[in-house]
Amino acid sequence: MGATGSGQSKLRMGEGQAARLCADLAPGQSIAGGRYSVRSKRLVEFRNKAGQYLSLVLGDRTGDIQARVWDNAEALAAMFEEGDVVAVTGGVETYKDQVQLIITELVKCPSEEVRREDFLPCSQRDPDEMMQELIGVCKSVRDPALRKLLAAFFANRDFAAEFKLCPGAKVIHHAYLGGLIEHTLNVARICDNVCEIYPQLNRDLLIAGALLHDIGKVREYSYDTNIETTDEGRLIGHVANGYRMVTEAMEKIPELTPEARLRVGHLIVAHHGDPSMEAPKVPMTVEAVALHYAENLEAQVNRFLSIIARDRGQGKGWTEHDRLLNRRLFIGDAEGQGAEAETSEPPEAD
Repeated sequence: MGATGSGQSKLRMGEGQAARLCADLAPGQSIAGGRYSVRSKRLVEFRNKAGQYLSLVLGDRTGDIQARVWDNAEALAAMFEEGDVVAVTGGVETYKDQVQLIITELVKCPSEEVRREDFLPCSQRDPDEMMQELIGVCKSVRDPALRKLLAAFFANRDFAAEFKLCPGAKVIHHAYLGGLIEHTLNVARICDNVCEIYPQLNRDLLIAGALLHDIGKVREYSYDTNIETTDEGRLIGHVANGYRMVTEAMEKIPELTPEARLRVGHLIVAHHGDPSMEAPKVPMTVEAVALHYAENLEAQVNRFLSIIARDRGQGKGWTEHDRLLNRRLFIGDAEGQGAEAETSEPPEAD
């Protein structure tokens, strides 16, 4: 049977046991009415005959799967876009050691039936609890001017609602709802520990920088059923956006001295550490270098843990090769102790 866009009533989620989450899909299974977000979509020319087939990456909150539509692909592709949610019927098979879904029926789901939480992964921590913790960190800053700067963002109800749901990235680290606030809190914790080891650091300044360093990401990502980079994110980026947002807020706080504004701004523009990592400036204050390494440490540990969690349970001691890291990661025994890498290439910032 060729794939079709008709028969929507037959493809509703939850009718029987054949609708499955991506993480549960295995060769030999069938799917009827499984709902997935369209992560990517493209028409590809057949190698051995005229016409095109439809190559898809579908996903839900548990992961992604490659999918193919062999028949009626051109007409079907015109019925939905990337980011839409589709209900599918088909079967799961293996091709070149990769699990893929062969679709025989597909329809676009009405937007009013779609819940974002079903198609995007979420932080394991409650976002409201994280926001309360973040407010507590803000209150621990003793400098009244810096505390006022933090309140300009996190005491703003609309901004706080965005910040606590925003992903930390599209792919590399904390790529899930609540990822940004989780990353921010962890960076602040690391910076607090650094201040205990090096009491010469200005804790108030460093903690303020930790809480504000990625603030531009609320304008860098959109997240409905997919995490996508906005036009503003592509053209300007979260570092420049964050610097502009913080600078505008500082202009309304006369208690902040000119030097304090410079130091805060430098923390924002230098937190990636190196121009090759899209940092406008390299760290030139002790607080800036501490923030850079704290931020990168937290991001890379989360990145490694995410890759290991993705590939654990496959009966192998190593993960699959990660294209961005250009290496496989060591899982080890069943308990997965350790995460040593094959190479010693420097980590990448995001």
